[in-house]
Amino acid sequence: MRYYERAGLMALPARTSSGYRDYDQDAAGQLLFITRARRMGLSCEQITSLIPVWAGTNCGAAHDRVEQLIAEKQAEIAERMAELQQFSAQLDAVAAALAAEPPPQACRADLTCCVPKSGGVAVAIELKPRH
Repeated sequence: MRYYERAGLMALPARTSSGYRDYDQDAAGQLLFITRARRMGLSCEQITSLIPVWAGTNCGAAHDRVEQLIAEKQAEIAERMAELQQFSAQLDAVAAALAAEPPPQACRADLTCCVPKSGGVAVAIELKPRH
């Protein structure tokens, strides 16, 4: 909850007299909305753009925007899958090159005995923590 408050996805709640956060039903609904959107792979920035549209009342506009965001996410996934397939092919080529030649007695200075040149362009692999 605090993370979403800092990210601007949720308003700061009222406080009880003892200083505890006091969330109302609207906050619970908004948290459910945010949680479901995050499970769909939407970023906090994308969810932030949805909240004013949604605001708990404008379902038609939110529906349209979610469809648009899903289409964008599917395009991102397709692009990423193509990159990963290209990367897999490069790894296959390197594995074949390693298997085709026995290792030398001593490693070469450029380590091409262990990591041969691969064809194609480098594929950037961005590792992201899973939530």
